[in-house]
Amino acid sequence: MKKFICNLDALLSGISLIIIVLITVAGVIMRKFIGQPIAWLEEMQIFFFVWLVFLGGSLAFRMGNQVSIDLIAARLSDRSRNILEIIDYLVSIIVISYMLYGGWKLMHSPSVIRKVTPYFKIGYAWIDLAVPIGCALMILQYTVIIINRLIKWKKEDK
Repeated sequence: MKKFICNLDALLSGISLIIIVLITVAGVIMRKFIGQPIAWLEEMQIFFFVWLVFLGGSLAFRMGNQVSIDLIAARLSDRSRNILEIIDYLVSIIVISYMLYGGWKLMHSPSVIRKVTPYFKIGYAWIDLAVPIGCALMILQYTVIIINRLIKWKKEDK
């Protein structure tokens, strides 16, 4: 059960990606070959894509697959590189926290609360909820990375 919960972001990201691909292919077939476009296609693509991006971001952080430029870090000593990594993580957490705050405010703004998707009438707050959840998971992943790095560095210093 613990493994399932720890990999929930990977599972939901994968399901979202599969759904996006399947409904997009179905939309192409319906439009080009049958001549009947799917009316709700775009709103479901947007819904699943937003969730894919933010849950996938959490997964990328956990796997260490986020984009980085190590031009400077590669030239530093191990100790200096470790300090730079901690600073990098802390700055990233600050930026992601700001995104979390903005996503939370957006989700609770009166214009978003009243707005619904045209076909399924899903509130945009459900789409925007991906931002604070994804950002919170990214912060959690980065916090775990920082703690593990600090523990590793303490062991290496002994």
